Amino acid sequence: MKIEVIGKMERGLGYAEACFETFRVIRGEIFAWPLHAARLQRGLQAFSIGLNDGHLARLYAGCIRAAADHGHDALIRLTVSGGEAPWGLFAAGGEPVIRIQSMPYHAQLQPVQLTLLEWHHPPAARVAKFTADYALTLRALQGVGHANVLFSHEQQLLCAATANVMIRRGGQWWTPALSAGVLPGIIRQQLILAGVVHEAACPVTWLEDCEAIALTASGFFVRNVGSIISEKGVLMKAGRCDELTTCLAGHAGVPEDMDA
Repeated sequence: MKIEVIGKMERGLGYAEACFETFRVIRGEIFAWPLHAARLQRGLQAFSIGLNDGHLARLYAGCIRAAADHGHDALIRLTVSGGEAPWGLFAAGGEPVIRIQSMPYHAQLQPVQLTLLEWHHPPAARVAKFTADYALTLRALQGVGHANVLFSHEQQLLCAATANVMIRRGGQWWTPALSAGVLPGIIRQQLILAGVVHEAACPVTWLEDCEAIALTASGFFVRNVGSIISEKGVLMKAGRCDELTTCLAGHAGVPEDMDA
């Protein structure tokens, strides 16, 4: 246990005044960096923390340097918080604090098994990856003991703990709408813009007759779901997701082998 007496509190720790982005750096490139930067800016604007083009250029360069320590493929978490400030909610903070975490990327090639879990809070629209949002997620996961969870609310599918869900049904890929409180994922956005995935209300009952399920996130891009554990038992759904991987393949910052 560490005990520290301080005069100022880092506002990201004290009040969750922080947003973050997670992505891969592959051979020195980040897939869809402008979209990550825009989402980060949207979130920080809610705290009146502004990032100009110069700040973003420095963030980008810092992520590339950090990734280089781990070879050609690294996983990065970029967190921006309000900085140190005296006591009080509206105490003036100093310069924003930037933290870059990096690690080598290790692919998980086997299809993931998810546990269907009810999200007990009213879903709210999300515009960015606010650090505070994940406090609720962590509490929801305490009784499960792992993060391979697919959330639903009142019989409507939402998202996984740290990824979006894609459901292939009737020959078409679907994903829950942002208004349902799902993660505003970058990979999700790209697939929708390309016309490969469509937004819709996705009932839990779709899990019973869909053709395939996949997760998408900027850390692993696309991952096949092998099975889902629900109150009705184990649902096996290890279908193909070639349309999703083909849509992303060939872009800068995307692995040459989309199964990696």
